[in-house]
Amino acid sequence: MSQRSYDFFGDVVVTVLGDGGRTSQQYRKMYDQFETDTPANDPDIVIEETTEAVQPEVVLGDPDDHYAWTGDEFVIRNGADFMAVTPGWQHIRVTRGFEPFYSIYPVEFRIRQQRAARQQALIHASGVRLDGQTTLFPAWRGAGKTNTLLSLLREGADFLSDDRLWVGADGTAVGYPLGVNLQPFNIESFPEIKRQHDTELDRLRSELHEFIDERVDRTNSFPETALNFVNDRFLGDDSRDFTNISDLYPRAEHVEQATVDNVVFLQAAPNVDTVAVEGISTGTAMSATSSICNFEWDGRLREYFHAYDSLVNDSSMVAALDAVVEQERATFRELFDDVATYRARIPRKRNWDEHNLDTAIVEAVESLDSPRVIQAMD
Repeated sequence: MSQRSYDFFGDVVVTVLGDGGRTSQQYRKMYDQFETDTPANDPDIVIEETTEAVQPEVVLGDPDDHYAWTGDEFVIRNGADFMAVTPGWQHIRVTRGFEPFYSIYPVEFRIRQQRAARQQALIHASGVRLDGQTTLFPAWRGAGKTNTLLSLLREGADFLSDDRLWVGADGTAVGYPLGVNLQPFNIESFPEIKRQHDTELDRLRSELHEFIDERVDRTNSFPETALNFVNDRFLGDDSRDFTNISDLYPRAEHVEQATVDNVVFLQAAPNVDTVAVEGISTGTAMSATSSICNFEWDGRLREYFHAYDSLVNDSSMVAALDAVVEQERATFRELFDDVATYRARIPRKRNWDEHNLDTAIVEAVESLDSPRVIQAMD
């Protein structure tokens, strides 16, 4: 069993034990910038891929989708896969097929605890520096964070992160150089990006999956719904292919820390043909941030921790989460009080290049001092 260690900002060291499961693969691709052969400290958290079964004493939920307690471990089961956690969340066992992000959220929670003490908060956002201005783009997944980032990188921007980063009450943002999880619609929008496949079979399966996905309506008839299910089940790839931003745009530099000038909340707008930007209040920005954080990680963590506290004696993980969330919200409010905050409604078009949305978003960012509506050409 291979062993890899990751040192996150000197705050938390994570060791992953495994050979080819989804978790070890995702850590290797997503967090390669944090991998180290010589960690400064013993691991704070060990994640181990396992084939050993669990024998629960108590179960909360359905037979194949539940929380449980074995007497030694807290268990989160999803179908055939599970995550088993020792009290204290310092050792986590996962099956090879378990969704990697479900173990990443508790790991990042440990980092968030350290950062919250320094008045820094994790936000689901991409971030760039263009022409000396640093702009963050918080959003729910699917709103266009990655396409926005790629559009600005092509224009000559440097980057803080694609998916999440840290902001401080002092108005700074700390970069989080994670790999970019490119989807077919990202690649379609930027012809200079070429998807790589390990084998010819992988390439053929991917092309067929994309062909069906592009041409079949997901909300129409039963036959189309059935075809989409078969397409996702047998042709879709449940792994994630993370790519370093510097490999996509070698000129772009990673910005470790910068002063935030603008925060633009992205919202997908399926029925519009324009990129519309408007200023918003601190209160609106706070509501948007709370919904994003709850959707991306806090809602799932809260459910985990409530179940954990009910099964593990004298545990207080819900209280720990509440304390971090309260401090993070205070950090967000101080940031939004001091910088310009906007909302951008983004047309939900599959190919940004074809509809000139890449140009439209660049123009929008360059004109943030005078919010306006920019037409996307069909």
